[in-house]
Amino acid sequence: MIVHHWDTDGITSAAIYIKLHGEDELFTPKIGNFYLDADDFKKVKSSQKIVILDMNLPEASKLCGHEIYIYDHHRATKVECAKEHYNPYLWGKHYPSCTTVLMERFSYKPNYLVALGILGDKGPDAKKIKEWRIVERVMSDENLIFDDLMLAVELLDSSFKMNKREEVIDNVHLVLHGITEVLENDKLHRNLEFISKEIENWKQRAEDYGRYVYLEMKSPYMIISAVTRRIAWSEHKPTIVINHKDDRDEFYIRFPNNEYSALTLIEVAKKMGYNAGGKREVMGAILPPKRGKEFAERVLEVLGW
Repeated sequence: MIVHHWDTDGITSAAIYIKLHGEDELFTPKIGNFYLDADDFKKVKSSQKIVILDMNLPEASKLCGHEIYIYDHHRATKVECAKEHYNPYLWGKHYPSCTTVLMERFSYKPNYLVALGILGDKGPDAKKIKEWRIVERVMSDENLIFDDLMLAVELLDSSFKMNKREEVIDNVHLVLHGITEVLENDKLHRNLEFISKEIENWKQRAEDYGRYVYLEMKSPYMIISAVTRRIAWSEHKPTIVINHKDDRDEFYIRFPNNEYSALTLIEVAKKMGYNAGGKREVMGAILPPKRGKEFAERVLEVLGW
């Protein structure tokens, strides 16, 4: 079973793994959960071989006795019982995407799948890193411009933003057929049109607090990361967003210029008993209902703002 994240990097990582090792059952956790709930854990545990891509799952260590392989680039603690836990973070390196991790580990020739994973996680900031040359090569090989690749990312991401879990898995097979098939998919375009309006609606309500930008929102869709990213990239400032849902508060913070690190904040959240994850430039956390503002105040205190 291939367990993968629901965003573009997770989707393209699953596609690369299939190209390398053949088809297998695909599974993505309930969208919004950076962990396996009881139902998901039972499903994953039913498979003897489990490959985890682009996710730092706390439950991975509970799967000992199974044949576990982990390929990731997020902050993580080594899972000792895994057959292989290949994450450059474990030896002090930061990679822009899980697709680049797979590229290195399996000597996979960089192609559009690798590039989409990079752009899915880094966006326009990909132009500032050495892996940008991979994106440039793909644009040349595929006769596409940067905006085409970013559109493909947004189309693939539209499924999880609409909470369409099965469609996320369908997208793995779709992207295996090529970028053109993604760019011409009518269903994804309808998703994107709806989601784009929702994101823009909330983006316009963000408030500039000088040192950072802040937004509280209430949306049933999985758009908090996209809203945060859109604000941070356009304002070029650290951005904090809280989404109040009926059963939880979602918290996101992104540092667009790498002037701060979110890694400390991940530990702060975990010590408070919250599910949290991310990388140096971004952190997301799931909080109990109506606890978002309180946690935001704690984050500001840690950052000295």
